Amino acid sequence: MERITGEMKVAEVIRNCPATVEVFLARGCPDMRRGFFNLMARLMSVRSAARMHKLELPPLLEDLNRVANSLTRREQ
Repeated sequence: MERITGEMKVAEVIRNCPATVEVFLARGCPDMRRGFFNLMARLMSVRSAARMHKLELPPLLEDLNRVANSLTRREQ
């Protein structure tokens, strides 16, 4: 998977690497795979989600990329 950035849509990140939903949940975000939040995830960037949930963007991106990269390495 390409590097996750703040400009990517949350839904795109979760669709490309489903394990990243655990990072969002662990940081207090709602489950963005369901209901209203699923719609919001399609429209909202990772940067916007971080701002909305009062999360610092750099550590969030670091965790998301760590999860995505560890899964990519296992698949190779």
